[in-house]
Amino acid sequence: MAEKVSVNQLVERVWDIEGYPNYFFGHDKRLYRFNSRGQVRINKRIVIGTTQGYILKSKFFSLEQLRARILRHKPQEQPSTKHPTDF
Repeated sequence: MAEKVSVNQLVERVWDIEGYPNYFFGHDKRLYRFNSRGQVRINKRIVIGTTQGYILKSKFFSLEQLRARILRHKPQEQPSTKHPTDF
C-alpha cells in the first residue's frame, strides 16, 4: 500500500484574479487556489485544442483572457496590536 507524503511549501501571493478571490498566481508564476477546507492547491495549465489556459470554477480561461483579469495583490493591513496599557 502506498504511503501518503505531505509537502509543505511557502507560496507568496503576487497576482489576484478579478472575480475569483480564491484563485491567485504565486511568485513562481503558477496558479493556486484555496479549496473549501482552506488548503492551497495548484491548478495545472491545460490545453484545449491549441489554446493553453486554466479552469476556474469549471470555466475555461485562455491565458489571454486571464491576462486581462489579473491585478497586483494588495495585502490587507493587520489590525493594530498597540493597546493602551492602563491596567
